[in-house]
Amino acid sequence: MGRHRREYPTGKLRLKCYKNSDANKEYTLNYEYTWLDDTPIRKDTGIKVKPCDWNPQGNSGRGELRASYGNDAKRLNSLLKDSLQKYDTRLRVYAEKHPNQMSSEIIHSILFDEDLTRQDEAQDFVEYVKKTLESKRTRGKIGKSRYENGISNMKGFTEFLASQRKGTYRTNAIYLGDISSELVEEYIRYRRDIKGNTDATINHALTPIIIACEHAKDEGLIDTKIYAKIKDCRIEEKPSLEGERFDGKYLSKEELQKIVNFYNEDKEPRRKQYIEMFLFAFHAGGLRLVDVMSLKWEHVSIEKRELRKIQVKTAKGRKPRHIIPLNDAAVSILRRWQELAREQRRTKFVFDLLPEDFNLDDTDKLYYARNNADKKVNQALSVVGEKIGLRFTLAFHSARHSFAMNALNDGLSLSVVSRFLGHSSTDITELIYADYLPKKLADELESLHYDYVPNFDD
Repeated sequence: MGRHRREYPTGKLRLKCYKNSDANKEYTLNYEYTWLDDTPIRKDTGIKVKPCDWNPQGNSGRGELRASYGNDAKRLNSLLKDSLQKYDTRLRVYAEKHPNQMSSEIIHSILFDEDLTRQDEAQDFVEYVKKTLESKRTRGKIGKSRYENGISNMKGFTEFLASQRKGTYRTNAIYLGDISSELVEEYIRYRRDIKGNTDATINHALTPIIIACEHAKDEGLIDTKIYAKIKDCRIEEKPSLEGERFDGKYLSKEELQKIVNFYNEDKEPRRKQYIEMFLFAFHAGGLRLVDVMSLKWEHVSIEKRELRKIQVKTAKGRKPRHIIPLNDAAVSILRRWQELAREQRRTKFVFDLLPEDFNLDDTDKLYYARNNADKKVNQALSVVGEKIGLRFTLAFHSARHSFAMNALNDGLSLSVVSRFLGHSSTDITELIYADYLPKKLADELESLHYDYVPNFDD
């Protein structure tokens, strides 16, 4: 077994002289402490002593004045012993209050009666992140899965500190104030080059770190500039098609009109409401079901004829506000649901797919609620598709693809359609729909009126 690690140092008295020093010359007597083989930390006792009057082995090896020093030897030895005891006690108390956080800086502060309060209050970084995650979970800001993922990611961060020897006060730990953009960048390289993680996975691993650093910044535990640099470490991911793949199935204008005609004759009230939601999603720029179900009245201005909402799927860390102009069709559907809301005394959500007291910040519950609504709505819509003789199974997401394809084929630019859909870049929109736009491409070619053909009869 190895030697037990000390929790705090004990001091001794050291005469600042050398073996060949002048025995009759007075030298400075210091209090001296060392920690983990670092440079000794010394403080002048204010006493000058000749080497011949000094006994380094006295007082159990902590040093003391010989009787030859003079009449004050006994009194000064008592004062020096009391001072060492005072410093030792303060170090012990600090070590008990802040386990595993002893450092040369702390020892220096105690010796020189300096303020012990570091900006970060000597808090362990990983423990602070865990505490922040626990607080957010308790307040319903994050769900169980996000909490557990965050804890798991911090375990990986601890392994990084240990394997790359980046710990400060311990081999696998750093103080909160030791976090920096440079360290985070090294962590990114570690996960990419050694662990082989994708950019998306790395960003997930950075999320609890960035969240905690923002909280620490708000609490004044780290500087705002440090947080800003760490936040900027998030990787700009390449365009992703997750959940947005398109197989070419969308509703033509004629088929959309068939749905309207079916609605006008339908006798099933709830199915008609699902059709209204579907048509609203189409007219509002191809909204996803999760954004329709989480749409609040505070997001809508019928007077300004616009919708302002953070899209659930594409927001992630950036949280851009999606602004959509509303046409007559979308406004008429909203007015219809305004009347229903008054009748049912609902004031929060536009559509009745979520209970009024639902917490949208609980991502786990929102995920399950979306899946539940998806099943009910799509089951009803599939019946509508069969009734109108649709060539594929109708689903709520068809509204999004139908808006995109009709808008592109009717002349809207790729960049405008991309903004309606809430894509982070036109690259994503192009990757999804470019292969299914022969009509638009043909029309654009015809509009150029190129006619440079030689006379083949000559």
